Amino acid sequence: MVKWLTWCAVVAFIGIPLFVLPASGSLYTIPQGGTAFIGEQGLDISQTGVIRYEKIGWFGTGRNGTSGDPLATVSVEDTNNFYIDPLTFGGRTGPWYTLPNKTIAFYVEDPSLDLKILDETMNYELTEDLIYVPKGDQVGFRIETNLVSIVKRPGISSVPITIHVRQPNGDELAEVSGYKLIDIGVAASPFSTGPVWDTTTYPSGTYTVWAVCNVNHMKDNYPVNGKTETPTAGNLQILSPDQLITPPVTPTPTRMISNTTQVTAATTESVPPALSAVPTSEPPTTAQAQASPTEVPGTIPTATTKAPGPDIALILGVIGIAAAMVTRGKR
Repeated sequence: MVKWLTWCAVVAFIGIPLFVLPASGSLYTIPQGGTAFIGEQGLDISQTGVIRYEKIGWFGTGRNGTSGDPLATVSVEDTNNFYIDPLTFGGRTGPWYTLPNKTIAFYVEDPSLDLKILDETMNYELTEDLIYVPKGDQVGFRIETNLVSIVKRPGISSVPITIHVRQPNGDELAEVSGYKLIDIGVAASPFSTGPVWDTTTYPSGTYTVWAVCNVNHMKDNYPVNGKTETPTAGNLQILSPDQLITPPVTPTPTRMISNTTQVTAATTESVPPALSAVPTSEPPTTAQAQASPTEVPGTIPTATTKAPGPDIALILGVIGIAAAMVTRGKR
C-alpha cells in the first residue's frame, strides 16, 4: 500500500508539469511563417525550418522576392533558445528566410502598444489637455497593439498585458474595483475593458496609468515607449466632489487714462458675455460719453478759466487813466 501511494505521488509530481508546461511553453514557440517580436528571447524556432548552426537571411522590405544576396544574415546557434536582438533585428522587420534554400522561416515585427483611458460615465477619452475624472465616474481602458499576433502560436488564445495604476501616494494597485490589472488576456485589437473602475472610493489626486507587455522579456530587452510599454506620466486626476472642470478665463486688459480714471481698452479676444462689461463705481464723464466707439480716449485735459478779451482790457485802462487825472487835479 505504501509503495502504491509513493508511486502515485511520483506520477503526480511528474504529471503536473506535463499539463502546465505546454500551455506556458507555447508562448516561446514560433511556427513556420509565424511572427516574432523585437526583444523576445528564449524562442523555440525549431519548427520554422531553421537548422542549428545554419544562417537565416533578410532581403529587405519593399523588394520583390529573394533574388540576389541577403542584405543581412544571422547565424543560429540554438534553435530552442533564440533571441530577437534589437541591435540585430531593429530596422529589419518583415520575412526572414532559411539559407541557402530561401524559404520563409518567420516574420519579425516591431511591437506597438497604446493605452487609452476612458471616462465611461461621461463618454470621453482622457488626453494631455483633459486628464480630469469627476469623483464617482466609471473609468475603463482600451488597448491597441499588434502583439495580438502572438495568439497564432500553438496553444495561445490571448497575450498577457498588464495595466499599472499608481496612486497619488506612490502605491500601485493590483486591481481596481475588483478588476485584476495583471496579465489581462488580450485576444484582439482594440481591446476594451468597459467600465471597470468605480472612482467613488478612491482618493482624489493625480494617478499614473500605463500598460506593459513583457512576454518573453521583450520589455526588459526593449523598453521603448509606444512599443513594449506606454508612457509613465501622470495622466489621470480624480477630482474631489467640490471641484468642477472649468476652463481658465483670461482677464480683460485695462488702460490707465489718468490718476483717477480707468477705461477698458478695446480687444480682439473673445470675451464671455458675463465678462464683456466691467461695472464702475462712477458714471462716465461727458468726454467719455461723447467719445467715438472705435476710439480710445486720451488724457482728459484739466479745466481752466477763460482769459478776458481785449475789449474789456481797453475799457479798464481808460477808466484807470481818468481816475489818475482826477486825483492829480484835486492836489
